[in-house]
Amino acid sequence: MASERSRWLADVGLYTFGGVVSSVLVGAGLGALGRLLPAPVTAHGGTIVLAVAALALGREVGLLRLPLPQPRRQTRDVWSKVFPAPVAALLWGFDLGLTATTRFTFAGTWVLLLLPVLTANPALGAVVLLAHWLGRVLPVWLSPLLMSSPTSTPQVYDAIDARERIFRATQVLGLAMLIAFWLIQL
Repeated sequence: MASERSRWLADVGLYTFGGVVSSVLVGAGLGALGRLLPAPVTAHGGTIVLAVAALALGREVGLLRLPLPQPRRQTRDVWSKVFPAPVAALLWGFDLGLTATTRFTFAGTWVLLLLPVLTANPALGAVVLLAHWLGRVLPVWLSPLLMSSPTSTPQVYDAIDARERIFRATQVLGLAMLIAFWLIQL
């Protein structure tokens, strides 16, 4: 039992580390990419972010019916068959930490991706995408508290799916707070 716990901690630690590395690199890279944009675009970057956040908020509360442009792929489950568990965990974390390479559920992800580009701020991008990754990985760390046994994973997934409204409400609150913050800054 102790060896299983140690293995789980090691795998989740590698999963977390992979996502930390990729999310920080992507955030900083997006901010650096923003520095290549023409000055008029970055001068109005805050307004553009505000507009995209308002559209995302409208979509999340059901006022707008906008398709969510996104990749149609998930992480590769074959990694667990090809690589040892620690390597697969690291790859999954790295892949999900990239943020834009796999399917996402909420429109606010676009706001997070545009923020570093339109502000041309690599440090802000690194922090924002790192915070996003840590928010995504936190449930993995908390999952042992939700599971009654090692075989109860399907029940945990069902419980999470049943609470999608709570996750959507959290997304709406986050977007509303971002809009409020941005309006105060302007």
